[in-house]
Amino acid sequence: MIGSLLSNVHILSFEDLSKNQLMDILSFAARKREDLRVAIVCDKAPIPKRDELINELKESWSVSVFDNVRPNPLCSDIMEMFATGKFETTDIILSIGGGSVLDSAKALAMLATNKGSLEDYLGNSPSRKITEKSLPLVLIPTTAGTGSEVTKVGVYTDPKGRKYTLGSPLMHAHSALLVGSFLDSIPASLCASTGLDALDHALESIWNKNATAITRLASEQAAIEVLTTLPALHRAIVEKKENRKELQKQMLTASCLAGISFNITGTASGHAISFILSEEWHVPHGAACAFTLLEIFDWACQEEQNRSSLARISLHFHPELSDERELIASLRSTIASLIKEMNVPQTFKELGVVIQEHEIEMMFKRSFTDPKMHNQLPPMREKSLYEMLGKKL
Repeated sequence: MIGSLLSNVHILSFEDLSKNQLMDILSFAARKREDLRVAIVCDKAPIPKRDELINELKESWSVSVFDNVRPNPLCSDIMEMFATGKFETTDIILSIGGGSVLDSAKALAMLATNKGSLEDYLGNSPSRKITEKSLPLVLIPTTAGTGSEVTKVGVYTDPKGRKYTLGSPLMHAHSALLVGSFLDSIPASLCASTGLDALDHALESIWNKNATAITRLASEQAAIEVLTTLPALHRAIVEKKENRKELQKQMLTASCLAGISFNITGTASGHAISFILSEEWHVPHGAACAFTLLEIFDWACQEEQNRSSLARISLHFHPELSDERELIASLRSTIASLIKEMNVPQTFKELGVVIQEHEIEMMFKRSFTDPKMHNQLPPMREKSLYEMLGKKL
């Protein structure tokens, strides 16, 4: 994956991962082999392979396990784990899980060296700044979507239920391990929502004011890989096909490349809108991002550079086309068909959200206080957003 050259994180890919391989990686990351003290951050999801590796590590080293992680990780849960005092004496943190788990581990690794409370670092005017490099951190994703294993950011929910993005280059992990077998148990619905999150990451780093020629190149490649792999993987899971394992490994790579891309540019309006859906109605992150993907796609097409990128993505799938409008229309149709095939909600009713038209502005106005909203290219207008959402009632 040539795009890994844009990342500060060491990225290794495996079909499966043995105890000895993991021990070697942890030793290199911690610069220590004997008597290694490892803190493992995970959740309670049933993942036999993870539990097997944890038990094997316990045979050789001092291992503490922390699994108090929920979706949209809470500051209170993270601080409860940190309050045990274990992270101040550990040598390295290993995290195995989805985006919420990996984000929690990043916060704990940061707090181990910077101290204080996680809430002190959140918001547009935090009372504390990250000044010290995080504790050595090795991340293993068990979903293919968030890209958290290679980003410098985490998303955390404060006691009032507001989600905040916290980011610093000092929060980067040492290593990201892409292990195909860790996706063996994910259901089709989770494959769909996390996969569309990866696609959204790639596209939001294209229609982004921080995009450059090189980030666009990586983002376009990520979008191509997601659109190539996601439908095939989803069908393989539904139909119980044997090619699922190879597709899982490919999807992890595609998600990782999308993560590398948006780690440089940041995300844009789709993620700012998704935070409201998650804060107010607890909509899962992937579904929340996919909710406005097509509408933001249309909005982004007002910008010439965006059209050029989207046309290049489409050309990969439709080499017989040459007209830019036809290429973009074909790409949009491909994404819309994928969303429909995977039965991803596209109206408030399908999301299970009860909202009236006159409430839309009141509920979504605060998305414009989110810095991510202001990465959008062209800039999103409030009136236009409310009209978009009104059509989804």
